Amino acid sequence: MTLVGRALGKHPPIPAPKKSLILARVGPNSLHRCWIDRGTERDWDLYLSPYQPIEPQVGLHCIVGEVVPGPKLAGVGEVLRTWDGWRDYDHIWLPDDDIYADQRTLSRMFEVARTVGLDLFAPALHETSYYAHFDTMRNASFYGRWVGFVEIMMPGFSRPALERLAPTIGESATGWGWGLDSVWPKLLGYENVGIIDGTPVIHTRPVGQMRDCALAARVVAESDALLERYECRQMHSTFGAFGPDLERLELSPERLLAEVVRGAGYLIERDPRVLAWIMEYQRPHFDWLEYPVAGTPS
Repeated sequence: MTLVGRALGKHPPIPAPKKSLILARVGPNSLHRCWIDRGTERDWDLYLSPYQPIEPQVGLHCIVGEVVPGPKLAGVGEVLRTWDGWRDYDHIWLPDDDIYADQRTLSRMFEVARTVGLDLFAPALHETSYYAHFDTMRNASFYGRWVGFVEIMMPGFSRPALERLAPTIGESATGWGWGLDSVWPKLLGYENVGIIDGTPVIHTRPVGQMRDCALAARVVAESDALLERYECRQMHSTFGAFGPDLERLELSPERLLAEVVRGAGYLIERDPRVLAWIMEYQRPHFDWLEYPVAGTPS
């Protein structure tokens, strides 16, 4: 059986699954077509959950669910609750539909997550991307980083992690899910959470723009309430890093800081405040060497 066009029924049967799944909420202008190199074998499946009607997806070898209006997390939560097929995959990625990437990059992203053992992850954002958080942007010093924050824009999960975290989606009454991207790392003990700098993608639209001011206020208030409930905050810290061989880089806290700053140099050039933000988030998590005072023993 092949996965082409609009399937009949809410959750049509799927052939024997690949190792990984992309579950994307999409509209008519979605960029998901660029994710697929037609005629080339891939090791992941694509499930489209439309929030508005979309044209037939002929030739894309994907499955299209029924239209479920509403925000991203509301639709994703509905799919996870009503379709157990996602449990057949090792890793599941939940991107926004304005992400530009190619098939090779996404296959490599899954490969890295699998090899490194990441439970919560995302590809880094390319330098040309619109972004909200400095640490989600590509850091040129590393192939990947263990971090304390993966943005709601495009989180990926190991299946056990998603099974554990999926119930929290229902705690977002607005369906936007702001704040959950801080809750999830906390619930995982800030372990095996990563950003993969070696597989950057492009976020093509400005972030955080809502025309409905009342909705925006509710979304922000909901985020604040989630952070308070779980006693956490946004943790834009880098705890460690790995190289192209996917092996951990043995770096002292000071060297790690220096490399984080060096790799984010292009961001600091654009906005010098980034340097202060990096220092603020790195300092609490490491024992810094004290600066030697003249006349004291070294």
